[in-house]
Amino acid sequence: MEKIKDKINNTLYLSWISIFTNWAYQGIPTGGRLEKIYKISFTIFFWILFFGLLHLIYNFSIMRSLIYGFLIAHTMNWLLNCNLYVIFIHRIKWFKVPPIKLFNQLYAIQDRLQNKDWILYSTSSGGISRGTMNGNSDIDVTLIIKPGIKNAILATIFTVKEKKIADFNGIPMDMMLSESPEDSLRRSDYQENPAVMIDKYNMVDSYYKEKMSLYEAQVFNNATK
Repeated sequence: MEKIKDKINNTLYLSWISIFTNWAYQGIPTGGRLEKIYKISFTIFFWILFFGLLHLIYNFSIMRSLIYGFLIAHTMNWLLNCNLYVIFIHRIKWFKVPPIKLFNQLYAIQDRLQNKDWILYSTSSGGISRGTMNGNSDIDVTLIIKPGIKNAILATIFTVKEKKIADFNGIPMDMMLSESPEDSLRRSDYQENPAVMIDKYNMVDSYYKEKMSLYEAQVFNNATK
């Protein structure tokens, strides 16, 4: 399956398929519980809203209103809640971004996390942990949040904003919400040596044998200039 994906992504005339599949799935099947609840609820809410507008105001048939309403709502979900540059830079490799720009984005996120009371800790893993970042890399940021509905809502708002800031800056970034350290480890395939974004309660050492600061990760990936 991975070889098929690579062939599609690396072939100019087939790479559009990745854009369609990203629009279709939007990371929902592989997302955490909070991400699934948020994205599915978002689509359902706007699906109902646009169905009503199309059927009651524009007199579309029920079937057309259902189909068009879903397509509009699902596309809105994709544009607002996904990072589009993950597709264009990391997956189908239409563009490149210097690794130093990825780290500048990580430092900016780190600054914005400093005063957030809903977070336990945050790490970045993937290529950054292996020292393999290059012009087609993305950044994977995980936020491990405190229990509670209020914390979940605040963390979700933060995640949506950060994905759009990254898009505005042309940065491919995947930001994941985890409700526990165990969930974070599972979703990262138990990858070691993460770059620590923030660790207010000194919890990271309890779950990882090795870790790095962001600057250490930058040096490790030869991305200081």
